[in-house]
Amino acid sequence: MAKGIDYAGKNNSTKSNLRAIKDEGYKFIGRYYGESDWKRLTREEARLISDAGLKIVAVYQNGGRDIDEFTYSNGKQACRSAIRQAEEVGQPYDTPIYFAVDMEIIKRAHFDAIEDYFSGIAKEMSNYNRDNGDTYLIGVYGSYYVLEHIDNTVDDVTYFWQCKAWSDKKDFKTRDLYQYSIDKSLKLNNGNTIIVDFCESNGSAGGFQV
Repeated sequence: MAKGIDYAGKNNSTKSNLRAIKDEGYKFIGRYYGESDWKRLTREEARLISDAGLKIVAVYQNGGRDIDEFTYSNGKQACRSAIRQAEEVGQPYDTPIYFAVDMEIIKRAHFDAIEDYFSGIAKEMSNYNRDNGDTYLIGVYGSYYVLEHIDNTVDDVTYFWQCKAWSDKKDFKTRDLYQYSIDKSLKLNNGNTIIVDFCESNGSAGGFQV
């Protein structure tokens, strides 16, 4: 298993911090697309991460903690925004963008909502491929139950990032990434401490460099 981290704040990605993260043996960093400037991955940051010898795992999250956000039309809109940001960053085609469901899903109606959301993502990605001849792959970030449901209902979702939260100690056996600890301090050898989530990859999680 390759070990990695993810964090929201792009200010963590200084040259000094990235060298120290690499020195600690981490192989990848999960970073965000979305509508919040303070955490959105930029081309400059992507180059810094890549130059440090680390890979980037991209996840789109614009909220993701309110069930009312998960609609078919919002899925299409999220996909369009994620594609635009991925192209601005220089993310290679045929690598995944994970879309986050950062909340507990229990009710039948809520599972239906996230299914609609990912169906919208899949439709928009298919349209983009039809019109442009290029595509990004689609991933889902969420609990065991979210991954299981989307795997069973939306064929075009092919990458799976499980979070420990809300998973009742169940393991999604075909996951590509596992986020096993959140909001922890990582002390670096340059003297800095950053707050991160700790992750592990099975080696095929779709990390990229620019």
